[in-house]
Amino acid sequence: MKAILYKDMIQLGRNTPMLVLLIIGVILSGATLALTAITDPAPRMASVMLQSSLICLIMTVTPTCAFELIRSDLANGTIAAFLSSGRPRRQYPLTQFAVAIVPPAALGFAAIAGFHLFVPALQGTFAGTNGPFILLEPLLPALILYSWSMFFKGKAILMTTTTASASITAQSKTNQAETHQAGINQFETTTSPIAVSVQDVSFAYRRNRPVLEHIDLDVPRGQSIGILGYNGVGKTTLFGVIIGTLKPQSGRTIINADVFGSMRDVFQLTDSGNLTFDMTIRENIRFRAMLYATHDDPHPVDLDHLEDLPMVKAFELGDHLDKKVKELSGGLRKRAGIVAGLLFDPHLIMLDEPTNAVDPVTRQLLIALMRQLRADGRTIMTITHDLEYCWEVADRVVMLDDRRIVGDHRIADFPDYESFQLTATPGRERTAVDFGIADR
Repeated sequence: MKAILYKDMIQLGRNTPMLVLLIIGVILSGATLALTAITDPAPRMASVMLQSSLICLIMTVTPTCAFELIRSDLANGTIAAFLSSGRPRRQYPLTQFAVAIVPPAALGFAAIAGFHLFVPALQGTFAGTNGPFILLEPLLPALILYSWSMFFKGKAILMTTTTASASITAQSKTNQAETHQAGINQFETTTSPIAVSVQDVSFAYRRNRPVLEHIDLDVPRGQSIGILGYNGVGKTTLFGVIIGTLKPQSGRTIINADVFGSMRDVFQLTDSGNLTFDMTIRENIRFRAMLYATHDDPHPVDLDHLEDLPMVKAFELGDHLDKKVKELSGGLRKRAGIVAGLLFDPHLIMLDEPTNAVDPVTRQLLIALMRQLRADGRTIMTITHDLEYCWEVADRVVMLDDRRIVGDHRIADFPDYESFQLTATPGRERTAVDFGIADR
């Protein structure tokens, strides 16, 4: 809980628009109290002024604490990072509940106490017969908005999943696949245990509009697999189902507990890099260190000497550690996200478009790192459009199209890059398209 509070306080302190809104609300509430105390109106009017003061606070404090934090946590990958830390899921909603309720309650009760202390018309009457209900006014909007935000934005924390809690005893299936009428034909087995298993998974964001249908996929321990497909085909959705932030309509996914001791062995790089944009790189790494700290290992990363860590040096982040993430270029942001995750030594690495919008130096650094991790026996799953990356890093590629797996091939089965490129590029017939330009 301390890690979440640390992040929340930094976010709230640096969210300038919300701070301005909060200050305006407090000033308006205070001004209403002062005006009421000076004019000394009748009890009914004094009660109306008190209601106005509370509304000012409710409209400014509640959205900041009860909604904005949870919304941003989903967008920047904080929830995914929390899930991967292996901490009890209840800690996140409980901490955010406290952050959502305590500030509105404290300011609301302070306003109520001020009115009853400085407004003679309210002294002794406690705002008439509705007094007890006024005490609940600052709490109810915050509770409603928190519940709404948690259900629609933070519900991934509340979902149940078999991820990293089940064992798989069957042997792994390494695919030397052929695509034909029935789909994918898998016929070679190895003794490597299955690290990740996707079993007949179907998923839809909206009813009757499936994104994935009947996906079956086994990834052996130590394999590097590339997941290819056009935009919108469901690649990132598949990662969400595997990691547990999305719940499938049918089927299940398992991160094998016999291979990975807990979700702490899992790192998922989201499009945002799993970084909170209002925090610096150093603060983001500190937040992760607080999540991953245990009694046996209270300092999983040497935060006092981050500049000297090999991973930080390799990605040339030493001069950028104290910059806010939102001030970084896309390439530096990607580097920072990779370093922030890999400093904690994960053994299942899930990357979403790691080479997208990065400079050539970052791309080559990433390829070199993935090669070393593959040689070290890490299991790597990469969503990408970068065929050259797959050729250099992957052992196997899986192709998604039309909501299903339509291809599953070992890189070693291709004699050269050109033949791999032809096979891994479905839809080549679309290259000869009439755009109507010649007719003009």
